[in-house]
Amino acid sequence: MNGIFWGLLGFLDLLGFTAIFYRPAMDFSSGGGGGGQSQQEIEQLHQSLNQVVLQLLQNQVRKTCFDKCFGNRFPDRMSKTDHICLAKCMDRMYEAHAIVVKASVEMAQNLATQGE
Repeated sequence: MNGIFWGLLGFLDLLGFTAIFYRPAMDFSSGGGGGGQSQQEIEQLHQSLNQVVLQLLQNQVRKTCFDKCFGNRFPDRMSKTDHICLAKCMDRMYEAHAIVVKASVEMAQNLATQGE
């Protein structure tokens, strides 16, 4: 089942998104794929992964929204229109990401129940 988790993250990465705060509904403490890792190590791995994914998402949102709102111009000061553009763009990006995360969690849960 661990392969499903990493495969799903790879798929989302191809789309430009990666699931944040995703926790597979699996018990890694038993011998089925935990590789002998303790629950604390698994939790640390999830936290590290979440931090990296969040940073990647923030960087992608900044790049996408900056390119959309400013293009090739570099004003000394941001206008009200620039502020609105950035706010709306970031809202749309985070909302889209939340939709993808929800769908990916549902897909992973469906795959996990089919595998049982």
